[in-house]
Amino acid sequence: MTLSDPDNILAGAFADLASGKLNDGSTPAVESKSSVRNQYSVRGASLADSVMLESIEREAFPGMTPVTKIERDLARENGLYLTAVRAWHPAEQASGPRFAIATQSEKEDDSFTARVRRNIDRYLLGLVSRTKLPSDYIAGFVGLWFVLDEAHIVIIGIRESDRREGIGEQLLISALEQVVENDSRVVTLEVRESNGSAIELYNKYGFQRVGLRRRYYSDNGENAVIMTTPPIQNDDYQNQFTKLKEQHAEKWGWVSRPGYSGPEIPESEDDETEESTDTDGLTNLDTDDINLKSSDDN
Repeated sequence: MTLSDPDNILAGAFADLASGKLNDGSTPAVESKSSVRNQYSVRGASLADSVMLESIEREAFPGMTPVTKIERDLARENGLYLTAVRAWHPAEQASGPRFAIATQSEKEDDSFTARVRRNIDRYLLGLVSRTKLPSDYIAGFVGLWFVLDEAHIVIIGIRESDRREGIGEQLLISALEQVVENDSRVVTLEVRESNGSAIELYNKYGFQRVGLRRRYYSDNGENAVIMTTPPIQNDDYQNQFTKLKEQHAEKWGWVSRPGYSGPEIPESEDDETEESTDTDGLTNLDTDDINLKSSDDN
């Protein structure tokens, strides 16, 4: 994958970085939740998650062909998929796996035919050929490819019922963190020309428009905007990225994810006293309590 910027459009982004003008996503002051653990966490996806990921893709991108070959991507050496997860709710488990992987429109279809089909799925097919679900509920996912010194975001999909919870932004944050960890230089993606909210989010994280793929989307022939970041290893970019991550945590709570298991908890004087007086030679502090089980749209 070769970065294409014939008109030097990225120069503006680099200038913004140099002057510290990269959008910091500033919002009016609200009570910080940075010390509160979000109910969602982010983890790497596995082949066992593919049935849920395909369901999310159908819901997030109805009518799109061809669909992403998720199982293939999960197995490729230069690919990485991350999922936003939480614990299953009892009602979700009680509805059966076939209902759990249905799209929102399929669940809300109240026609006689749809209700009959759901009952057959739940009480007959669910027993004969039971779909195996992942151990936790998946609200959304992001897919990455790594090619030479670039990373490409292939897809970000969020379930309709889990939107407006900061999940999409958290997945983007987690993807960018893994790109940095991989030592990639820049990140690219394509987004619908009409998707103003997504473009605004990508601008917030330093992505700049560098080109257009005409009639890229198969469902309606819409153009795709090509966007890419300035060099993400750059100190100025990293400083701004850190600020944005802190702001997300202040709004939504901290999210457990690869490479991050929660804010550091400073030891108090009382803690030190407890440790020094423990007659068994063992600390009374249970560090596992710091890392509660967790799981985070735009």
